Amino acid sequence: MQYRIQLSAAMAEQLGDVITVELSQEIVTIADIRKRLHEQYPEVASQLQGSFFTRHKRLASPDELILPSDAIALLQSAPGMETVISKCGLFAITYDPIDADEVASKVQEPSHGASLTFSGTTREYTQGQRTVLLEYEAYVPMAMNTMKQIGDEIAERWPSTRTAMTHRLGTVRIGETSVVIAVSAAHRDTCYEASRHAIERLKQIVPIWKKEVWEDGSEWKGHQLGGWNPHNAQ
Repeated sequence: MQYRIQLSAAMAEQLGDVITVELSQEIVTIADIRKRLHEQYPEVASQLQGSFFTRHKRLASPDELILPSDAIALLQSAPGMETVISKCGLFAITYDPIDADEVASKVQEPSHGASLTFSGTTREYTQGQRTVLLEYEAYVPMAMNTMKQIGDEIAERWPSTRTAMTHRLGTVRIGETSVVIAVSAAHRDTCYEASRHAIERLKQIVPIWKKEVWEDGSEWKGHQLGGWNPHNAQ
């Protein structure tokens, strides 16, 4: 039986957006798929070590049973090609430039006396190496879910706060904005704490990857906190 697996980021550049593997046994698990990929594509073995599978847009455990009809993705990411906005309107992923004022307007509340807007931009030099641009990709369905989860965490930890965030995908050049997070609260101390929590958790659990393009090469990177691990979201 054949199983289709969606790829992206560095592996998609090497192998294509979708690959097919064939297994003869009747019962197949995620671990079986991973083993077959190691055998079939040894050139990406090092990338497979740090990857995670999803089944129907949810994290899949190694012993999870799968069918040929299942939607399987390998995280590294699967990009969405249009703006995706949560039902509550507070969380968005887009390929367009981000309007920080528009994001900030989502958290305005008459009862709140403090608001903060954090903007992350592409810097020119990192550890002495000149960056030309960054390219972002995301596993969009899971990214949207985890962004909303961050908002729920903040609301539970700091009641009455309001959080909005928008992340950009695609090419982000020097000085351009890749992420905007806005938080409002009744008091400034809560606002500072909630804003910091939002950006740190985004780096921990939201499946967004960046490719650094330098003057003399490029490399897919994780976030500053190290390798992305979806288990941190649980």
